[in-house]
Amino acid sequence: MTSLAIFDFDGTLGDTTGIILTTMAATFKAMGQPQLSDAQYRSVIGLPLEKCFSALLPLDEEGEAAYAAAYRRMFDELDKKGVVTLYPGVLETLTMMKEQGVRLAIASSRHRHTLDRYVSELGLAPLIEMTVGADDVTRAKPDPQPVNIILEALGVPASEALMVGDAPFDILMGKAAGCRTVAVTYGNGTADDLKAAGADFLADSFNDIIQIIR
Repeated sequence: MTSLAIFDFDGTLGDTTGIILTTMAATFKAMGQPQLSDAQYRSVIGLPLEKCFSALLPLDEEGEAAYAAAYRRMFDELDKKGVVTLYPGVLETLTMMKEQGVRLAIASSRHRHTLDRYVSELGLAPLIEMTVGADDVTRAKPDPQPVNIILEALGVPASEALMVGDAPFDILMGKAAGCRTVAVTYGNGTADDLKAAGADFLADSFNDIIQIIR
């Protein structure tokens, strides 16, 4: 029985990959660093912003903060309304799930000021019961804290919850919290990496999640 579905945002609900890759490249350029590949940039999407850079470069906390600040400046310049869209089938599938009595929440490593704006702009606000962003946790993905906060707040046991994400960090987080997990393969994680993380199900499109829940 699935009474609650918890979703990652970037690469799962919202197609933010283009703006993230562009911003990562602009940040490396601004910081005087040689460019890395898109695959390398993609591999850290889903981590807290500061940790994205220390996963790619040997940085101390001061360096992490400097790169994160540069990224935020670049992102704010590039983030125009309409740049981020929902993946195909997201709005329709979430609406169907809610009509079937499944409660919906988001656990994201994105900071709340952009997460909540995207949820509102993309028409998800009437469907999503709760969001947890980077500001709301002290231990980020793959730690289970973001999921545990939602489970506790909504009073749902982990055995009735499903964690849906596109990165190994999402799957590891959901499994650590005791939830079943669905990995979508159209986002930033490779199918092999998602399988290795222990995903219970793979979904090639968002619409497939309905069948998995059933």
